[in-house]
Amino acid sequence: MIPAIPAMIEVVLLLYGVAVLFLFPTREVTQPPGRLQRVWEVLLPGTAPAWNMLGGLALIAWCYLLLQDFLILRIGTPYFITAIAMPNFQRAYGVPGPGNDQDLFKLFLRPSWVWVYLAPAVLFAVNLFLVLRGRRRA
Repeated sequence: MIPAIPAMIEVVLLLYGVAVLFLFPTREVTQPPGRLQRVWEVLLPGTAPAWNMLGGLALIAWCYLLLQDFLILRIGTPYFITAIAMPNFQRAYGVPGPGNDQDLFKLFLRPSWVWVYLAPAVLFAVNLFLVLRGRRRA
């Protein structure tokens, strides 16, 4: 059985996001960004001003892709809902008994390497390009 910790983490992050969006008042920026702002812009796609209106979508995509890679390492499938909603994999898909279930589980429910490894790399490369181009213009 898969522990409910990933679900609790998602609920806490969702509540934190709602609090940041609706409970905290917005303020006018009066100071320049700190020294670590440049590091965050490179490490988190979507946080650089060069992304403009697409920054939020890029940040959501980056978080989703990192969560997907984390889930592959921890539970063997990138699909969080599939992992918690299927306590009996053999009955749901008619898979043979306990000897082969892990191999078939990984075979059926793993996306291709393009989605798992290439998509985060491309998003990171696009972000790096935008950040470096924005710094040259400034």
